[in-house]
Amino acid sequence: MNTGIELQEISRVYVAQQKTWREYLAEVASAVSILLESRQLHPSVKWRVKSFESLSEKRSFLLAREHKRNGTDIKDLLGLRIVVPFQEDVEQSVKLLREHYNIGEIERKSEQLSFREFAYDSVHIVLPLTRELVLPLGCRPGLEVQVRTVLQDAWAEVEHELIYKNHFRYPNTDAIRKKLAAVNASLSLADMIFQEIRDKQKEMAEWGRARFKSMLDKAEDGLGSIPQTPLLELPQTSLTDTDSASSGTRADMERHLMAALKAHNDKDFVAAVGHYTRVLECNPELSLRSIVFSHRGMAYFMLQQESLALSDFDRSYQCDKLNYRALNYRAMILRRMGYVQEALDCFALSLEIMPKQAEVHLLRAQTLVEVERVDEAAEELRQVLTLEPGNDEARQLLEHLEPGGGLA
Repeated sequence: MNTGIELQEISRVYVAQQKTWREYLAEVASAVSILLESRQLHPSVKWRVKSFESLSEKRSFLLAREHKRNGTDIKDLLGLRIVVPFQEDVEQSVKLLREHYNIGEIERKSEQLSFREFAYDSVHIVLPLTRELVLPLGCRPGLEVQVRTVLQDAWAEVEHELIYKNHFRYPNTDAIRKKLAAVNASLSLADMIFQEIRDKQKEMAEWGRARFKSMLDKAEDGLGSIPQTPLLELPQTSLTDTDSASSGTRADMERHLMAALKAHNDKDFVAAVGHYTRVLECNPELSLRSIVFSHRGMAYFMLQQESLALSDFDRSYQCDKLNYRALNYRAMILRRMGYVQEALDCFALSLEIMPKQAEVHLLRAQTLVEVERVDEAAEELRQVLTLEPGNDEARQLLEHLEPGGGLA
């Protein structure tokens, strides 16, 4: 078949089938979006059918190369693009696609470059078609999926406008090449920095949850002490002065408090927050309000509502200026939010109220290390080892900080 006749046939199939191709791509894009979002990824999924102009130009070029005349070389007639915020999201997306589809090919553009080169980067995957489609001659039956970060996608879009859609030759002067390389290097560096920041956020979140769980475990005594003394048996000062409905108020308070503690222990934190709120609406005395604010703050934290948790821990301390646990919880939230000095001040105030808290000295030390206040951190660690000589975590960190240990 000569080139002219073949292109006419390609045109005929293209016109007849492009609507079907578009419908198929929309279905696949929707399925892929649902798959990725089910794993807490946040992709932007786009699809496209290669334009007839681009398709015919590419096929004509391939036909001009005699040894490729009979090959099926065009694999990107149908294309899907997955754009995600971070580099780790690219790998997670590829892994999910590999698990759910019978992937034929995976191509990493960056692997084709030397360590001296910066250029377009992306992961290209060929998915098999899940139903039979009529394709033009020379098109491979498959769906090309490109997975990129937002910055990689931005570079690809601009590069496409500057180069591939420009009928002039690729700019070959050293000055232009250096400028393009510099831009791409900057974007690549930005991607790496964004990923490092993301990794640090996850590390801090994991640290915070582990430490908070440790403190919650240590607070079990306080959590369990309330229901052991029914509110109906508490001194009258446990409640504000009320009228004849006071016994009903005390009964409501006891019921909601018991329900809150049960929900909290069952990890139903939404229900726990609701019941703690009802207890507070009964307006108990300050010491009990302090305890309830503290426990509601814990529940808010587990629901990842850290601003509300911080507010409750602050109110807990305001209700009882001896509640050092509320200060510890507040300090941990402040540290997670990046308010380092405020967190250190909270820990210090907690230690003034209850001096022999090895865990709090350790938390202060770790926080001080983060802001490179090494001498102060070392002193806190010595306090930990004075209180708990067998604390391996403190000992290892102190050895790391001693002269010659550095902060690497």
